[in-house]
Amino acid sequence: MLYRTAAAFIVLFWLAMTALLVHQELRPGDSTLRELPPAHVVKLLFMHHERSTLNIYSDKLRLGQLVVDPTASDDGKSRNLKFRGDLQVLIPGAGKRQRIYWDGALEMDKLLTVKRFQLSLVTHVPTDLTTEIIIIPSENVAHYQLRTTGGAVERQDYTLDERGARSALEQVGIDPSMLPIAKKQSLGAGIEVKARQTTLTVPGGQMDTYQVTVEANGQTLLECHVDQLGRIVQANTLIGYSLAPDSTIP
Repeated sequence: MLYRTAAAFIVLFWLAMTALLVHQELRPGDSTLRELPPAHVVKLLFMHHERSTLNIYSDKLRLGQLVVDPTASDDGKSRNLKFRGDLQVLIPGAGKRQRIYWDGALEMDKLLTVKRFQLSLVTHVPTDLTTEIIIIPSENVAHYQLRTTGGAVERQDYTLDERGARSALEQVGIDPSMLPIAKKQSLGAGIEVKARQTTLTVPGGQMDTYQVTVEANGQTLLECHVDQLGRIVQANTLIGYSLAPDSTIP
């Protein structure tokens, strides 16, 4: 149980912090010279409101699915990125893979400023367990909570800086130096987002895409391809998972 709790919390915290760090490079006002402004690619998602349904693979073995739904409010003042999915993970000592489920939402204004980030992770073996993290940038805080069917069993708040990240990692016995964010005094330092026009080989030929790469201290965290309608058509992650819809699998 302790291992599952620690693993779930580290994954949630890392993903949440990465999402906020990436946002710093997506602001339309960013003046850094690039082949293509990353904000242009993000805007495509909310312009067409196209859902991305991706299979998750590890060494060509399908382990789960991720669904991403970009929406915009009727008055045009907010942008919401909702996501849900599931993944089979191998738990040490369990003997077989266990399935976890997640859902979340990234709430932003029309300038892509993050207002709220929420992510929940659910497991059903050996008991129902929900791990949740809510990040509110304006309050500089991340709220963490672990719940069972009987109610909350653990709560903690963390600041959105290196001190908060180190505290979260050290609390569950993880060396903070293992994560790129722990190598700089500022969580935003070292994060770089690049975008460029390219092509992607798919069954039957090639398609024009926008390739977005997220790097931290020279290490690639995420690389993904987005088509002209704002749909994610391929992604590769630092932790070894690749994502792709059925239509682009060779």
